[in-house]
Amino acid sequence: MSEIEKMKRYIERTKMNIAGASPYKMNISEAFELAHQAYACGDLPIEIISLAFDYGMSKGYRAAKAERRAAV
Repeated sequence: MSEIEKMKRYIERTKMNIAGASPYKMNISEAFELAHQAYACGDLPIEIISLAFDYGMSKGYRAAKAERRAAV
């Protein structure tokens, strides 16, 4: 199993609603900007990939905080 397949499986097993609209999801302009920056980097766009993961983690953190506030 490749690392990409492992990542996709991890996301699937998380059982979150990724189809629904949410302010905590990456929007299309953010995705295109990350893709553009990765392409512009040339050899090894590790910094951009790391940024995407950190951004996703931040989005998830904020989503969890919003859910906790809504539950109170």
